[in-house]
Amino acid sequence: MADKTIPFSKEQMKEIIEKFPTPFHIYDEKAILDYARKFTEAFSWNEGFKEYYAIKAAPNPYLMKILRGVGGIWY
Repeated sequence: MADKTIPFSKEQMKEIIEKFPTPFHIYDEKAILDYARKFTEAFSWNEGFKEYYAIKAAPNPYLMKILRGVGGIWY
């Protein structure tokens, strides 16, 4: 598994916390897209393969927007 790092310094996190009420979630859009593309490529041998995102896993419309652009198969 890849190392997980937070793309913010401690000072930047303090600024974010002051600006946005907690609790909140920070998503790594680049990592989400990279993983989705790798996953899609792994099953590219199967012509009829489609991946369906379980909205129950993270009911966030912004995540759906991000995933919608990956090969058009993330719903």
